[in-house]
Amino acid sequence: MFAEVANAVARNGIRTLVAYPLLDAAPEALAGSAAEPLGADLSLATPRSILAALELVQQENVRAVWLVDRAVVSPAYAVLHASGVRRVVVHDHSSGSREVPHGLRALAKRFATRLPWAAADAVVAVSGYVEERQRLAGCVPPERIHVVPNPVSVPATVRPAAEVRRALGVAPGRRMVAASGRLTEVKGFVDLLDAADALPPDVDVLVFGDGPERARLETRRAGLRTGERVRLAGHRPDAAECVAAADVCVVPSRWEEAFCLAAAEQLARGRPVVATRVGAIPELVRDGVTGLLVPPADPPALAGAIRHLLDAPELAAALGQAGRAHVLATNGWPRAVAALVSVLAPAFDATLHVGSGAPLPRR
Repeated sequence: MFAEVANAVARNGIRTLVAYPLLDAAPEALAGSAAEPLGADLSLATPRSILAALELVQQENVRAVWLVDRAVVSPAYAVLHASGVRRVVVHDHSSGSREVPHGLRALAKRFATRLPWAAADAVVAVSGYVEERQRLAGCVPPERIHVVPNPVSVPATVRPAAEVRRALGVAPGRRMVAASGRLTEVKGFVDLLDAADALPPDVDVLVFGDGPERARLETRRAGLRTGERVRLAGHRPDAAECVAAADVCVVPSRWEEAFCLAAAEQLARGRPVVATRVGAIPELVRDGVTGLLVPPADPPALAGAIRHLLDAPELAAALGQAGRAHVLATNGWPRAVAALVSVLAPAFDATLHVGSGAPLPRR
């Protein structure tokens, strides 16, 4: 993301510096882009870090500072503003719920988020869910929040599903259900394992990923009546492609996802998705339109939805195509980069232009 934004603003003669606390080698994510990596602790969490940021702002004439998953209010922002920064942007793509404050606590938060200089000038939310959380739990003024969904890359070429299944050892004639992600409790993979016993006998269930819950999931799998056709396939760099080879892709998360790349990647590939109704997932998987939604931590409901799509391949295909159209329309890279550049625009005197050549006016 930083690489693409750097390329966009470079057309206007604006440099982009990307700070890493530890920088041993050139970051692969920035390779070939206009972004310039540097090693510096700009966490703003310590006096030394704030001083380092202040020196960088003054030396490089920094006009905008973009922070990821940081507080909306910080005394450090006042220091940045006083040193010449015109715009502090906080990009929120953190998952999970937040407590909505009431009474004096709510008044204090509303006051703090409106303090000149000490509050971020803009908050980028990666979904409507995050926007609502910032507005209600964070008490951030709505006019400061910009919803910019994460962009999703669509692969130029895709291996045939039959070829991928052969490589995975799925026997011909068998159907496949798959999911991927970090194996943690909140990702809900235990619910998919529990749902496996209620699936038809010709269905293999594959889960790609690794994490602290792996041993517990292996124990759970061993206790299933149908455990022999459930496989924890481990971490793979091509996990998204492997899941895309399934008849049904599953996202069984139990917590409030800020965006959910696992769902977006499969929708972008036109695959049928069954997911849980948590966080921002319903913004991607619209029940009965781009996929099927079930309550979290409900294995019977999960199994029922999976069976429904397995038994109705035409419906599954239609949902997959609708999901692809939705993601392409709302989560494309040009749209996201243009939106992010527009958030930066007020920090600069000149009107900014992006790839299409269309100017983004200062606001």
